[in-house]
Amino acid sequence: MKIIERVKLDRVESCGSRSPLTIMLSAIKKIKDCDEGVEILMNDYDWLLSLRYILQMNDVKMKIEEKGKEEDFLKIEVSRDCS
Repeated sequence: MKIIERVKLDRVESCGSRSPLTIMLSAIKKIKDCDEGVEILMNDYDWLLSLRYILQMNDVKMKIEEKGKEEDFLKIEVSRDCS
């Protein structure tokens, strides 16, 4: 899989004009092909739960795979579900 964008979200630095979910969804919208994906590092598990819920409620066909931890951040990969 080709990672087309990497995003790192820190709950300590998340204040500002753009929410973490908006940042994640913006990156995910760039996925066009089945062999493309986005890597997201986050340190707030609620963001992952919210992302799963939003994708499910909007019937967006994406796979979210947890890939372990990197520097105390949860590492996930989001890709198009082409199955």
